[in-house]
Amino acid sequence: MSYEILPGATIGIIGEGITSCYLAQAAHNMGYQVAAYSSTAESVVFKDADYRFLGEKDNDDEIESFVALSDMITYTSAWLPPQITNQLTNQVVPQGTTILDITDDHALAKAFYESESLNILPYETGSSLDEIAQAGTKLGYPIIVKPVFKHKHIDDQVILRGDWDLGLVAPLIDGGTLLVEPWLENTQSFVMTAVRGSHDETTLYPLRQVETPEPGLTRAWTVGNVSDEIVTEIKKVTEKLGQALNYIGAYDVTFLVSENGTLYLRNTIPGLSKTTVLYDVSVNIGVTMQHLRAVTGQRLSEVVFEAAAIYMPISDKEESKLYRHWQIQPHWQVSIYHSPTLLPQIGHVLAAGSSSEQLLNQLHVAGVWQFND
Repeated sequence: MSYEILPGATIGIIGEGITSCYLAQAAHNMGYQVAAYSSTAESVVFKDADYRFLGEKDNDDEIESFVALSDMITYTSAWLPPQITNQLTNQVVPQGTTILDITDDHALAKAFYESESLNILPYETGSSLDEIAQAGTKLGYPIIVKPVFKHKHIDDQVILRGDWDLGLVAPLIDGGTLLVEPWLENTQSFVMTAVRGSHDETTLYPLRQVETPEPGLTRAWTVGNVSDEIVTEIKKVTEKLGQALNYIGAYDVTFLVSENGTLYLRNTIPGLSKTTVLYDVSVNIGVTMQHLRAVTGQRLSEVVFEAAAIYMPISDKEESKLYRHWQIQPHWQVSIYHSPTLLPQIGHVLAAGSSSEQLLNQLHVAGVWQFND
């Protein structure tokens, strides 16, 4: 698919997170007008938009006006309300909408990954306590149980370490389908970010490791101590998924490495995740700008690794500790959001250096964040 969206056109952005704000700023820098659609009046993207459309409840007029004004539409998050996706069917949406179905439905995603012969964790589905118990017996405890639809809050999942924990599932039993997977201890989570262009080219960003110490707070850093075999397979799977989905733009592919070194594919996530901002200080072109190049029909820039980098989220409890370092950390880049819609995160810190291990050690010593030693 080849097309071009030239400066002066209006780019429609759908998104709630901080990355939608970054995308709007990048679009302005490139000479575009920005129309923003959000279901939240306080959405940060509205601060940088020329035209604002608030989609409260089932307000189809706002959606239709947003679509009519936009020469091209892009989304930054992995889940959109159905009334929006229905309106996008016949519009210029380079990313497409197929990936949204897969990224919102665990069962559909699993079936798709199996059809592509990709290695995933074994799984079962169920909708009753008896079916969950049968799944636990088949898969072996411990297991994790969660709704099949991913847009439900992460708190709506439980880990069962034996039959005696089945009562924990009761609040999730609501007639819907639940997904059951083995729960692996001592695993590592990795993410590969890619941008696929309209000229069938794909650029890959350095592999990063991620941790979520608390719900809503994710830290990430570039890694260089992963075996070449695993990195090669991650790159192969990431490129294969972009092509199979015929997707244009930025996307994340998440992986799990077990204690014995087995690599599992976890998820494919379209759009701009917040931890990709760490590439702003580690490579020559950030993911936001590369995504914008892709969805407007430009050729992609080659990604050149320049430095190791780390991204650390800031919450209220870290803020006062952070400011003690205001005059003594020349390599820290601090961003504060001033947006209640992004809580519990109030900002982030970026740091770049010669190695991620060195950066992590420095952050340990700083005493701002808690680490599991």
